[in-house]
Amino acid sequence: MSEFILSGLCFSIAFVSVFLVQPSVAQVGLAKNLTAEPEKHFPKLPLLTMGGVSMFFGINLALALCTSSKGFGSLHPLIAAMVILFFSGLLLDTNVTFRYIRQLAKLLAAAVLVLHSRGTQGILIPGMNPTLDALVQIAFVIAFMYVFHELVLFRKMTMLVLALLHALFFVGIKGFVQLPFNDFLLALALSGNLAGILIYSAYARYKHKPLPLIGHTGIFLIAVILAYLWLKLLAFWIN
Repeated sequence: MSEFILSGLCFSIAFVSVFLVQPSVAQVGLAKNLTAEPEKHFPKLPLLTMGGVSMFFGINLALALCTSSKGFGSLHPLIAAMVILFFSGLLLDTNVTFRYIRQLAKLLAAAVLVLHSRGTQGILIPGMNPTLDALVQIAFVIAFMYVFHELVLFRKMTMLVLALLHALFFVGIKGFVQLPFNDFLLALALSGNLAGILIYSAYARYKHKPLPLIGHTGIFLIAVILAYLWLKLLAFWIN
């Protein structure tokens, strides 16, 4: 299958998955009373947690169907980190666990992402001790997740749009930077999913339908994917 077809398929699967999964998530949220504070501009619109479920499902499904077995294997460190953040975020979004779990999950996810991918991601800073280099990468991932999380809490929709532009940036540089094709598909999957979330959110507000929020789960997933892509790009530029 040509790269063009795979690219379109990857984006489409991630995009459509939002519209397939979010209504079911909304039903579960309403049944379990997993609600958040309503927005000032939409006081009667039910806001539900667990909106990141469609993101986790859509991105991983798109990657599983569109990447080769070897290519999907190269993304195992990222997927392992996403699994950690998905379950920890889900516990937070459903008020099952304590806040300190969020900090532990970020540390564990960053460590898994960096240490498990040492063979493929390599050294970020040439000449630096490998252990120190790994610590620098882990610190970068954690800092990126923390800053992104705080900014989303401050300006949610603005940061989701900026995250979409971020993902499209990595799609657009394919012809200029020799990033692996699987990373290009990853950026496409994230772009498709974010585009679907933004459009579905606008549709839900217009129709006054229950809206599953992109809570801790979705925020962490976006952040770790962008941090992973930035690490890859920085390593390419530096080396």
